[in-house]
Amino acid sequence: MRLNPIIAGRLLCAVTLGVALAAPAAQARVFVGVGIGIPGPVYYPPPVVYAPPPAVVYAPPPAVYATPPTAYVAPAAPPAAAQAAQAPLAQDCREYRSQTTIDGRPQETVGTACRQPDGSWRIVN
Repeated sequence: MRLNPIIAGRLLCAVTLGVALAAPAAQARVFVGVGIGIPGPVYYPPPVVYAPPPAVVYAPPPAVYATPPTAYVAPAAPPAAAQAAQAPLAQDCREYRSQTTIDGRPQETVGTACRQPDGSWRIVN
């Protein structure tokens, strides 16, 4: 039996292609190397230099001007006649004299004191 040359060529191509596409067998390989280092001139490139960032400038806070606080001024004492009118007539009030030292010098002080309901005395004038 004789094969047709066209069929024989196709069969040969198919077998060759099958062998070529077949997975190769697994192989384990180990490489051992020995190296000898010879020092030589080593080139290091120059460092990259960047320009420094611009200085940060902060604007000063706005100046706030306010009027200075006013000093405390004690209210003026009412005249003696108004104080006497404020004291009720039913109270027991008496005039007193005392000796006081002002700026290192003794001075006489005169005023009016009234007895409170609890028995203590309150200076009215």
